[in-house]
Amino acid sequence: MRALRRLVFGLFGLLGLSFLSFVLIYYSQGSVAFANVSQGMSSALRYQIEENLNLHQPMLKQYETWLFNALRGDFAVSLVSGEDVLSIIKERLPNTLILGGVAFGGLVILSLFLGLASLFSPTLDRLMSIVGLGFAALPAFSISLLLILFFSVLWPIFPSSGASGIGVEENIWDRILHLVLPVSALILSHLGIFVQFVRTTLNDSLNQSFIQFGLARGLSFFYIATRWIFKYSLPPMISYFAASFVSFMVGVYVVEGVFSYGGIGSSLINGLIFKDYPLILAILTLSFLAVMIVNFVADCLCEWLNQGRV
Repeated sequence: MRALRRLVFGLFGLLGLSFLSFVLIYYSQGSVAFANVSQGMSSALRYQIEENLNLHQPMLKQYETWLFNALRGDFAVSLVSGEDVLSIIKERLPNTLILGGVAFGGLVILSLFLGLASLFSPTLDRLMSIVGLGFAALPAFSISLLLILFFSVLWPIFPSSGASGIGVEENIWDRILHLVLPVSALILSHLGIFVQFVRTTLNDSLNQSFIQFGLARGLSFFYIATRWIFKYSLPPMISYFAASFVSFMVGVYVVEGVFSYGGIGSSLINGLIFKDYPLILAILTLSFLAVMIVNFVADCLCEWLNQGRV
């Protein structure tokens, strides 16, 4: 019930997000007119281009037109390229899903493993506190540039841009090599904080009274860990992972831009530069829906796990 209530509120939040985003785009600097003519443009030519694209209309009128079209499933066309916005997203979304899915899955698995290991290894705990949190303090684009410098320039081991090599788009091994650096950048930018949260949550579970109760009954620590500790720890972990999905998604878009990965993040950055609001709003709407779905699934899992929580 709580998950469904949050989903309903999220739909209203989606409407507010789209309006706020449109206002910010409307009042931002730049113009779509500069997308094809970068220099030497007169004010009259710029106004003519914007008028041809109906950008001279009042802000509320433009938003109203976009909103009612979007509710019918029509997200218009890109003001820069003239392509259908949904076609652009459909073409580029698989790359984003592959990059984000692999990175987030690897981040969760590594966080659980290292968090549990650092709980019983003071050396690993200190190492994660220094190295892991050190990387977490850096922006994702800084880590990306460092990885490119070391593993593409100084030691040319991995490719530095693109989702695949030219002419070998179907080569699985080549696509994996192109994934290594962007996935590493995303994992390193979040791993330290995730590991510390997992370690703290597991440590809190170990200090609960039911642990001593189980040991007093003669139960093995393995049984207590698998049946009680993880049941107690999983709901807050799942909630934290889901709550961090927003910042992780932003990191995916930034890393895509640095590595020219060809996902919707690169399209979003280009759209922001030239105020291509149909493309920007479509990507932001899709991103917010993804966040809502992830949090809805996380809430359902937590409610199910809490039913049998010790």
